[in-house]
Amino acid sequence: MEKISRVNLSELIAEKLKNDISRGKYKQGEKLPTHDELCEKWGVSRVTLREALKKLEMFGLVRIYQGRGTYVAQSNSIRINDTFLHESTEAKESMLALLEARKVIETEMARLAARRGSPKELSELGNTLELMERNLDDNDSLEYAVKDFNFHKQIGILCNNNVLLLMLEKIHTLIKDQQRQMSGIGPESNALRDSLKDHLEIFRMIRDHNEEGAAAKMAEHITNMENRIRNQGITIGNKEDLA
Repeated sequence: MEKISRVNLSELIAEKLKNDISRGKYKQGEKLPTHDELCEKWGVSRVTLREALKKLEMFGLVRIYQGRGTYVAQSNSIRINDTFLHESTEAKESMLALLEARKVIETEMARLAARRGSPKELSELGNTLELMERNLDDNDSLEYAVKDFNFHKQIGILCNNNVLLLMLEKIHTLIKDQQRQMSGIGPESNALRDSLKDHLEIFRMIRDHNEEGAAAKMAEHITNMENRIRNQGITIGNKEDLA
């Protein structure tokens, strides 16, 4: 059996699984082996394996379903990850381009979500926000990053426009890379606390069906990230900011 015994095991496991997926060992939509099988294969704990799978999920390479297992994502995430994503992790300009695209798409999504969101959908969005706050209080910035993206994706669902949602999915992997970087920041970071405040204000505007307010708050949220990069000289690959 192929055993691994190094310090950063979850990173190594994530990289091995990513390579297996890239090479086609596991096809798009295919279920991965069980946790027990993968733990036995590499001689690691279930905690280490779960951390590795969370990293892959944040990259958009896999989908984790409670009680059903982990599946390879049915998307172009792998191809994107091997091209533009690698470039974006090296250049500040690429991150600013990503944020510009996010602002164009997600500002209108927030406006439509405030107009079209149903009470049930709004309640689910609020639940996600509560989980984000709990994750931050529990010092679990990795899980916070996962919920952060889920929050933005739920807004895409609320706007009830499959084309816009597809556009959001197209930059899914790039957004996940941004939030992967964010997970390296301690929860005490002002950037994460400011991020949570932004999300709370966005939610309140959408919940109150304030279309213009929701759009403005979303634009402000993304502009805040742009300003951190421009004013503090942050480059992708550093774990100093990004939320």
